[in-house]
Amino acid sequence: MKTLKEGIVAHADSLSELFKFSAEHTCRSILHSLEEFTNIELLTFKDLTAGFFLGFEHYLWASGCSRNTSACYFRALRAICKGAERQGMVKDVKKLFCEVFMGYEETKKRALSIEQLRMVAEADLEEPSLVMARDLFILSYYLRGIPFIDLAYLRKTDIHDNVLCYRRSKTGRMLTITLEPWMWEIIERYLCDDLDSPYLLRIIRQPGSIPEERRQYESTLRLYNKHLYRLSERLGLEVRLTSYVARHTWATLAYNEDIPVSKISAGLSHASEEITHTYLRSFS
Repeated sequence: MKTLKEGIVAHADSLSELFKFSAEHTCRSILHSLEEFTNIELLTFKDLTAGFFLGFEHYLWASGCSRNTSACYFRALRAICKGAERQGMVKDVKKLFCEVFMGYEETKKRALSIEQLRMVAEADLEEPSLVMARDLFILSYYLRGIPFIDLAYLRKTDIHDNVLCYRRSKTGRMLTITLEPWMWEIIERYLCDDLDSPYLLRIIRQPGSIPEERRQYESTLRLYNKHLYRLSERLGLEVRLTSYVARHTWATLAYNEDIPVSKISAGLSHASEEITHTYLRSFS
C-alpha cells in the first residue's frame, strides 16, 4: 500500500514535469507541514480519516496559516486522494474532506493612495536592494500593474518601435504599452547586459532550463517582497507593500480618475468587465 508521502511526492514530481511549478510548490509545502504535524513515513492512504484532516486543519491555523492557504492545501490533497481512489487505495474521498474548509474567503486587497505612491517613488534610499525593489515596484505600476512574473520574463524582443508587446503568463493575452521616458529611465537602469540572455531585465540572471529559471524567479520574488516589506516599514506606510500592490494601485487610481472600466479591464487583461468590477470592489 502506497504511503501518503509517496503519493504527494509522486504528484509533485508529475507537476514539475508539466512545468506547473506553483502547484508543485504547494504540494511540497503540504508535505513539509504534514511532516511537522505527524509522522507520515508509514501513513498509508488506508489510514486516512476525516478526523486526521480536521486535526491537520487545526494545526495549520494554529501555525498562522490563513484559511485560504489551508483550503488550497486541502484541495490539492483531495486531488491526490482521488487519484488513490481510482487505484483502489481510498474509499469515499468526499467523506474524508467533509469537515474541512475548502472554499475561498474573500480578503481585502490593499492599494496605495496617490500620496503614498509619491512617498515610495520619492523616497531617499541608499541601500541598493531597497532602491531596486522600489524601482521595480514603480515600473510595475507604470506598466499598468504588470505582475512580477511577467516583468521577470520580459524579453528584449518584446520591444518594437518604443512599444512593449508581451503576453500575460496567466491568461496568454497579448498586451501593448507605449514606453514613456519615465519608464525607460527605470528599464535602462536594470537592463540585462548579457548578450546571450533573451531577457530584458536583470531578474533572471542565468538563463537555462525552465525549472532552473523558475527557481531563480521564485528566489528573486521572495527577496523582492521581503525588501518591499522593509520599505513599507521604513516609510511608515499603512499598506504593507507586496509585488501585487502595484497592480492593485494602478487599477484603483485609474478607477478614481474616471478611466472607463472597459479600459481598466483591458489593461489588466481580464476576461470580462464583470471580473474587473469584482476586482475593484475588493479594494479598501
